[in-house]
Amino acid sequence: MSTSESIYPRWEREDRVSRFFIGPALPIYQIEEIKLIGGSMFLASASDKANLVGQFESERNAKEACKRDFADKSIDPAAEIVGFGLNPRQKRR
Repeated sequence: MSTSESIYPRWEREDRVSRFFIGPALPIYQIEEIKLIGGSMFLASASDKANLVGQFESERNAKEACKRDFADKSIDPAAEIVGFGLNPRQKRR
């Protein structure tokens, strides 16, 4: 194994957006930084933007919420991967 290979899962940041990847080209969550007059707000959602995780005052809090959401959805055996996110409302058939 090469030492230059990436380890997953991991967070990557590009400009004002951080994405949580579980593998190459497999983002599950994204956090968008929105600049406001009093500071920044961080909007966390599933990468397909169908499921809002929440809005936060810090990127760290947003990442923690995404980790909790991912863990909660990973526990649900009926959840399936839909697009770029997990959707617990869609049951496997």
